[in-house]
Amino acid sequence: MSELRRRAVEGSLYLSLRRVFTIALSIAGMLYVTRIIGPANYGLYASAMGVYMYLTQLVSMGVRTYLIRAPQDAPREIWHQAFWWLLGFGCALTVAAVAALWLLGAFWIRTEGFFVVATAISVGLPLHAVSIVAQAALEKALRYKRIALIDTLAQVGSYAVSIPMALLGFGVWALVAAYWAAQLVSFTLAFASARYAPRWFWNRDLLRDLLQFSLAQAASEWLYNAKNLAPALVLLPLAGKEAVGYLTLAERLLNMLNFAQIAIRNVTTAVFARVQDQPSKLLHALYVSSQAQILSLGGACLLFVLSAWYVLPPIFGAQWDIRLAILALALLASEQLLTTIFSAQAQALYVIRQPHVVTRAALVFVFNLYWSTTLFTYFAPEGYAVLGYGVAYFLAHLPNNVFLHRGVARFLGQPRYGMNLLWAVALGVALFAPVAYYMPLLALGVFLLPASRGALRELLHEVRALRTQSQGGI
Repeated sequence: MSELRRRAVEGSLYLSLRRVFTIALSIAGMLYVTRIIGPANYGLYASAMGVYMYLTQLVSMGVRTYLIRAPQDAPREIWHQAFWWLLGFGCALTVAAVAALWLLGAFWIRTEGFFVVATAISVGLPLHAVSIVAQAALEKALRYKRIALIDTLAQVGSYAVSIPMALLGFGVWALVAAYWAAQLVSFTLAFASARYAPRWFWNRDLLRDLLQFSLAQAASEWLYNAKNLAPALVLLPLAGKEAVGYLTLAERLLNMLNFAQIAIRNVTTAVFARVQDQPSKLLHALYVSSQAQILSLGGACLLFVLSAWYVLPPIFGAQWDIRLAILALALLASEQLLTTIFSAQAQALYVIRQPHVVTRAALVFVFNLYWSTTLFTYFAPEGYAVLGYGVAYFLAHLPNNVFLHRGVARFLGQPRYGMNLLWAVALGVALFAPVAYYMPLLALGVFLLPASRGALRELLHEVRALRTQSQGGI
C-alpha cells in the first residue's frame, strides 16, 4: 500500500470514528439541552440557525474545493487571496444579512427575540469564512486525525457551555453561547494546526479564476439549500416558535438516523464515476444504490419510531409532545425514503456532467416548497401546523422528482424502479405506527412477498460486487 493511500485510508477511519462519536455526543447533548429549554426556545434558535447555515453556504461557495485541488507547488498567494476574499465577502454578507433580518423582523417575522438571536449568530459569519482556509490546508495535507480532534473538541466545548447555562435558566442564549464556543474553538485550533498566517495579497486575475471555479460548483447547491430558510420564513411567522422546535427536533433525529444511508451514498459515488461512460451499468448501479439506501434509512427509522414512543417521553419530560415529534419525523422520513431514489439520480447526473438538470429540478422544488408550505401551514388545524408543513414538503418534492426522472431518461435511458418504489412506500407507511399500530405489519407483508425476497438476495450480491468495484488504488 502506497504512503498516500495508507494516509487516506487512515484518515477515512479517523473521520468515521469521529462521526460515530460526535453523533453519540450530539444525541446525548441535544436530548439533555432541549429537555431543559423546551420547544419554544429550541424553535427560536433553530429558526435563526437555519438562516445562518444558509449564509455559510453562500459565503463558502466552492473555495474549499478550489484550495484542495490546487497543485502542491502552487504559490502561497493562492491561499492569501482566498483568505482576504472570504474575509471581505463574509463581512459584506454579514452587513447585508443583518439589514435583511431587521426588515424581516419589522415587516414579516415579528416573533419576539428572532432578530436579536439571528443577529448574534450571523455576526460570526466572517469567522466561519476565514476558517475555511485553515480547514482546507489540513485536508490538503491529509491531516484527518487533527480534523477529527478539532471537530470533537468544538462539540465538547459547545456542550460544556450550553448545559450549565441551560440549567441556570438562560434559555435560547445557552444555545447561542454554545455556537460561539464551538466557533472559537474550531477557529483557534484550525489555524494553530495548519500553521497558516495570512499576508496581504490581492490579484484580480487570480480572484477571477477562484470565483469562476467556485460559482460553477456552488450554484445548484445555493438554490436547493434555500429550503433551509423555509422554517424561519414560513413556519415561524405563521405557526410560532414551538412548531419550528418540533420540526427541527424531527430533522435532527432524522439526520442522526441516516448515517448508514450517507455511507452507502459515498461508496456508490465512486462506483458511478467508474461506470459513467457505460449507461446500462450506471443505471444498474443507480438501482442497486437506491435499494440499499432505502433499506438502511427505512430500517433505522422504523426501529426508532417503534421504540421512541416508549423511550422518549421520560427523557424529554412534560414540556414536549412526543407524539407530535414522532409524527413529524415519520412525515419527513417517508418523504426522504421516496426522494432517496431521485437524489441518487441527481448524483448520477452530476457524474455525467449534466448539472443543469439538477439545477432546474432544484428551482422547481424551491418554488413549490414555499407556496405549498405557506398554504398548508396557514390552513393546518391549530397545534398541527408542523404536520401541515411536513405534508407540503412531501408534495413539493414530487415535481422535482419528475424533472430528475426525465433527465436520467434523456441522458442515460429509462431508469429502473422495480421494488424500490414499493419498498419506499411500505416503509414510509410503517413509520406511522403511532397513529395505527398495524401499519408495520403491512410493511412486513410486502417484504415477505416472493418478489421482495428475490430482490433482497439479489441486492446482497450486488452490494458485495459494488464494494469490490469501488476499492482501488489512489
